Amino acid sequence: MADSSFSAKIRLHQKNKLTIKQNILIETKQYHYLLNVMRKKINDKILIFNQFDGEFLAEIILINKKNITLLIIEKVRNPETVNDIWVMFAPVKKNATDIIIQKATELGVSCIIPILTERTIARRVNLKRMEEIAIEASEQCERITVPKIAPIQSLTEIISTWDFNRKIYYGDETIRNSSESFEDNNQLLTHPSGAILIGPEGGFSLKEINFLKLKNFIIPINFGPRILRSDTAVICGLVFWHLINGDMKNYLKN
Repeated sequence: MADSSFSAKIRLHQKNKLTIKQNILIETKQYHYLLNVMRKKINDKILIFNQFDGEFLAEIILINKKNITLLIIEKVRNPETVNDIWVMFAPVKKNATDIIIQKATELGVSCIIPILTERTIARRVNLKRMEEIAIEASEQCERITVPKIAPIQSLTEIISTWDFNRKIYYGDETIRNSSESFEDNNQLLTHPSGAILIGPEGGFSLKEINFLKLKNFIIPINFGPRILRSDTAVICGLVFWHLINGDMKNYLKN
């Protein structure tokens, strides 16, 4: 069968169950995007997806003043395997937090958890906005899954209820000038599941570092000699993990 999805460059996430020959109603923000931004018309095709049913090719069959009706034509991709890697980060300014959500989604995380530390600047988060950014990032990067956005929690609260089988790797600025490199931690990072923990601007407090070092499931990682912005540190941590465990490892093998 020819891949008729090739010309359908627009992808929309749908929470409802998706099946062939099903009609889907597009409303509100997605309606505005298709009609007013992308100028879509009847008979145009787009891709719709969710993590449970996969990805489907759909055709616009009706346009009304408040909604658009799609007809699902064919299935083009099955649900994908989810990388079992999480990100925990201390929220920072709005733009940097948006970048963290976007890039973490592009790099395949399955869960994003904002945390409160002693030096966390932004102590309130907009979970709905975070979810919308994650969905838009999944749509743009051709990902089928969308990461879960967890409610904000304090560092001590989340560590006290943590599953010890999931290792936590955190950027420890106190070891950045040591002779130990990231490569020295490779064996520690070799694990099918894990979490990258990134502290706030100004780093973790000494009290928090001592608290983290008491836990044998929490592993400090040396990201190099420079102080990294929070959004940069998240990207670095995820790339390192993928090189050893995830998508990039499989890509390099090929």
